[in-house]
Amino acid sequence: MKELKWWGLPLVWVGVIFGFSSQSADEQEMEPFLSQYLPLETLRPFLEKIEFTYYHSTRSVEVMGLEPFVEFLIRKLAHFGVYFILALLIYVAVLKILDSKRFIQIAMTYFLLIHFAISDELSQSFSPGRTPYYGDVAIDAFGGLVGIFVALFFLYFKKERL
Repeated sequence: MKELKWWGLPLVWVGVIFGFSSQSADEQEMEPFLSQYLPLETLRPFLEKIEFTYYHSTRSVEVMGLEPFVEFLIRKLAHFGVYFILALLIYVAVLKILDSKRFIQIAMTYFLLIHFAISDELSQSFSPGRTPYYGDVAIDAFGGLVGIFVALFFLYFKKERL
């Protein structure tokens, strides 16, 4: 039963993620902050070179405007970052409770992470102005995968020093 304590942080982090996902699009708007407090014009020459399609729309400074484009990038980086952290937290919990081969631990971590990412996107459909999108799950999954690799990297070097 002591091993269950390791699930506290991952579950709290999932709660934080779901809390932000339950906010409406208006509650999460960052454009006023970005335009008032950050010198975005200095980034314009770099950001104007970026253009891609996401959710059936072209995303660029030219199409969206500078502040909306930066807000979009921040949101996608947030997806990556919060699932990177979640992967680390889940992996530690799995390591503490699952005494099995490393591959099984990694697979369990990734399965749980993907489960939370899909559940998070589906829960957004109940928030005003928010829609679920598989592209966000892909970003979440990639952030989680990088988190797992970082954890493995640290475990490898920790073992090498012992």
